[in-house]
Amino acid sequence: MDMKNSNVFLGWVAAISVAVIWGVTGVVSKPLSMAVDPMTLVFFRYVTAVIGLSVIYFFTSKSASLSKDLGGSLKIEKKDMLKIALCGIIGQGAFSLFNFLSLSHIGATENGVIQGMQPFATVFFGMMFMNFKMNKIQWAAFIASALCIYAMSVGPTTIIENGNSLLGYAYVTASMLSLAWTAHLRGSLAEKYGSVVSMLYQYISVAVLGIVVVFAMDLDLSQINIILSSPLLLALLVFLGTGISGGSYLIQLYSFKQIGVEKATMALNLMPLVGYVVAVMTLGEEMVLSKTIIVSLIVVALYIFTKYETKETDNSKDAALTPQKA
Repeated sequence: MDMKNSNVFLGWVAAISVAVIWGVTGVVSKPLSMAVDPMTLVFFRYVTAVIGLSVIYFFTSKSASLSKDLGGSLKIEKKDMLKIALCGIIGQGAFSLFNFLSLSHIGATENGVIQGMQPFATVFFGMMFMNFKMNKIQWAAFIASALCIYAMSVGPTTIIENGNSLLGYAYVTASMLSLAWTAHLRGSLAEKYGSVVSMLYQYISVAVLGIVVVFAMDLDLSQINIILSSPLLLALLVFLGTGISGGSYLIQLYSFKQIGVEKATMALNLMPLVGYVVAVMTLGEEMVLSKTIIVSLIVVALYIFTKYETKETDNSKDAALTPQKA
């Protein structure tokens, strides 16, 4: 294998790795959401994310090549502060809170499938506010996915004790929409300041608001002892805060450089399938033939949707459609 082919191979490995990392978000969050109340967990997550991303920034800012894409300066224009705070509070805080709440009512599989619908929701918001359009093939892919989700909601669903599946679907939909609604704005901020710098400030805004909420709602921060007493929960929190919310951006950037944005973005369509397989393997969720078929069809629909979108969009639009995990 020559150097060029080797780089392409490693680029695909990196792209698929990002899909795996982001695809297991629901699986990673599930044990944590069962051990700590959702509001407090959001605070713990973004404090961890701020620490982790600060360390990542410390090293990447010293590299000229990395800082060009990830950000080399912490200077932010005043006019963008409100935008960053909005992306942080809605696109990160509300996204995580509703996501954690949903996991008390539905399985990680169902959670992952709805979260995987972000590209569709992002385009819908673009159609509403930025004059984006979907072609006939994209509409067909969207309708097919919507029917698949309906079939999953009325079919065999992971049973959660004292859970309400309809409420769970409502929570995860609100979570997905919170992230999708801010996608274009987050894309523009990342392009202007670098992805690590813009995300670091978004995490800081959530953490600062979290401190206010802690005192206002008298949250029990002693719950951190539950996490600290369990090596597994501690590892999951660190991975959630630094791996999913930080390190994955470096891996994705590498994949962009080796195989291009379009091909690397295609790999993200595997996220619902990854979440499903890992949930079955690690959380003991039941593998049902009908659910397997539904998840596979959604992955195919996402692939078709993204394929025909990237043929007609410019780079800024591609950046907005690329899911960014909190």
